[in-house]
Amino acid sequence: MRVKQAVSWFLVFMIIFSAASLLGGPAGSSKNWENPYIDVTQDMWSYQYITELNKVGVLPSSEKFQREAEETRGNLVQYLYNMDQGVFKRREKKDTVRQAPDFSDVTKDSPYYDAVCWAYECGLTGGTSETTFSPDGTLSREQVCTILARFADYENIPLLKIIEPEQFKDSLYIQDYARSGVTACQMAGIVKGYDNNFFYPQNTMSREECAAVVYRVMIAADMEIPEGSTLVDLSEGAYDSLYDNYQDITFTALVPESEEGPVTFFDQAVFIGDSISMTLEAYCNASGALGKAKFLCAGSMSPTNMLTGKILPEYPKGSGQKPAIEESVAATGAKVVYVMLGMDNIAYGIERSTNDYLTILNNIQTRNPGVQIVIQSVTPMADSSTSYSEKLNNDQINAFNETMKNYCQENRWYYVNVAEAFKDEQGFLKKEYCSDYGSMGMHFTYDGAKVWVQYLKTHIPEDLL
Repeated sequence: MRVKQAVSWFLVFMIIFSAASLLGGPAGSSKNWENPYIDVTQDMWSYQYITELNKVGVLPSSEKFQREAEETRGNLVQYLYNMDQGVFKRREKKDTVRQAPDFSDVTKDSPYYDAVCWAYECGLTGGTSETTFSPDGTLSREQVCTILARFADYENIPLLKIIEPEQFKDSLYIQDYARSGVTACQMAGIVKGYDNNFFYPQNTMSREECAAVVYRVMIAADMEIPEGSTLVDLSEGAYDSLYDNYQDITFTALVPESEEGPVTFFDQAVFIGDSISMTLEAYCNASGALGKAKFLCAGSMSPTNMLTGKILPEYPKGSGQKPAIEESVAATGAKVVYVMLGMDNIAYGIERSTNDYLTILNNIQTRNPGVQIVIQSVTPMADSSTSYSEKLNNDQINAFNETMKNYCQENRWYYVNVAEAFKDEQGFLKKEYCSDYGSMGMHFTYDGAKVWVQYLKTHIPEDLL
């Protein structure tokens, strides 16, 4: 199956890049063209998409393109409007005109006014409410696919069927209105899923990702369709029935015990945690027990004070800089994010502490689409802990952990129950693993860190190997 997919996607990109030479913009538009973006360089995977769109006037020129920024609703309809009015000016369009909108946030003096009115009147998109369009609002992957499929249909652009439709692991999480659009774009090679076969339909799309898919639709208009080829059906709801046959792929958040996995797996991982995780960090840095794993840890760090910016880990180490955690994760280049937070939050109550935790995790995933989240359970407190109270105790910790495990199931995050490796018969932190027994009673010795490492190596999510 993977070989078949690789061949299919090779053909996709061969067609895309060979078709690029067929595309003709306005006369003389690229004769003396110079790259206007100081942050768009030839070593970027998106360089050709961005620069070709700028050459023909689809992407406006500016000093910076800001490729990693989230793309906005206003920008996308502006790109498609520019394409319609310039590149496709003489192309025969479908007659789907609706009454002009009256959005309070896109007035006649707005730079998006003409584009928004055009997109609405052509049926490409609606507003976010009856009176608002939200031009600065972000776009999800499923929204972009829906708009592009409608645009191709409106412009009478034939999209060649490159591959057969295939279920993503999270296809059933695609909203009803977007299902056919996503499938059409998948079949035409406009979009694909991530390496783990998830699509993440609600994830936002970055500016460079959006440029790539807009470019692929644009050059499809000049592709020569081989005789006997099959075209993608762009009519509304054309592929909705496929989803009736899709099965909900069972996802188990709790990672079961397994054979010891390779240490090299952790080379792609970053660990986020408070002072409890700092012992694991020190041990791994000294021993290399988890390969080249990176750590973003700080004492007394909790989801709540991370959101306020009060306590954040320093990254890079020694720089004095403390970016938002999602930015630090992006800087590490990690593909897997292990997180253990909560000990410094649980006393505020389960609801508040888990809500802030979820915000942190969603921020990480939004900024780093495709990363895998692995939640580690909060470890227990020792029976001698002076921090034990009505609001912070092992019963509260267990309740917090159970709540987070349920959220992991809902969000398809992995849950590793490291706490079970450290509990004595009464559920307290074992004395031999506790470095501050008789005082705080929650931090670890190096012997405890060794057990922790062994647990992690024997509980690697199979899907990620």
